[in-house]
Amino acid sequence: MSARYLIRLDDACETMDRRRWQRVEQILDKHGVKPIVAVIPDNGDSALRLEPRDAAFWTRVRGWVSKGWTVGMHGCTHRMHPTQHRLLLPFYQRSEFAGLTLEAQQARIRTGWSLFQAQGVEPKVWVAPAHSFDLLTLEAVRRETSIRVVSDGIAWDTYHEHGFDWIPQQLWRLAERPSGLWTVCLHPNRMDDAAIERLERTLGGRFRGRVIRVGDVKLRQGGKTPLGRLYDTYFWWRWRRTQRPH
Repeated sequence: MSARYLIRLDDACETMDRRRWQRVEQILDKHGVKPIVAVIPDNGDSALRLEPRDAAFWTRVRGWVSKGWTVGMHGCTHRMHPTQHRLLLPFYQRSEFAGLTLEAQQARIRTGWSLFQAQGVEPKVWVAPAHSFDLLTLEAVRRETSIRVVSDGIAWDTYHEHGFDWIPQQLWRLAERPSGLWTVCLHPNRMDDAAIERLERTLGGRFRGRVIRVGDVKLRQGGKTPLGRLYDTYFWWRWRRTQRPH
């Protein structure tokens, strides 16, 4: 099997479940895994207010950077509105950004980016809350930040589109694939003890040494490969039938 894997951890914020995040971090460190960590700079999502605000949160983020984790900008507040607007990835009918004017989206991106900058952290990838964004969102990211890589999209490998390099995110658990690059999105805030233990067994078992870091990814200066386009079609066909990630 020549498949390569990345791990992405979503919804890191000042009010996250610190016990669960600590357990996941310890497992990743034990197995030498350096993930993408999607950080919400100013959480306004009540569903993610799981603990009192952590005054040491940004120290923890800087610690992640120092040991080789890749920080992603996970929106600004993660507070979403319903939308019928055309999304680049039609998972859900909600978004923090899509459907707003370019000026409104720029203002939100600018606010979030400035919070990162004030803490001495420069995100390297864009990670939209709920995968929900439109072309204006990318234009806002381009105008307000130095980010030129998106952690999202359905494909078999990296591709270049809309002026950004895309590292696809297609899995929500580690699963065998014959080839390609596969990002596995995990939500530590929602992982119970059984899920965390399963992650440790998997990383220590058949996926030992098979999870790479963003710095190891080769970016392609072209659109999706024929196989990537075929997989994209299959993925959305299955999504419409099951309405769940796979």
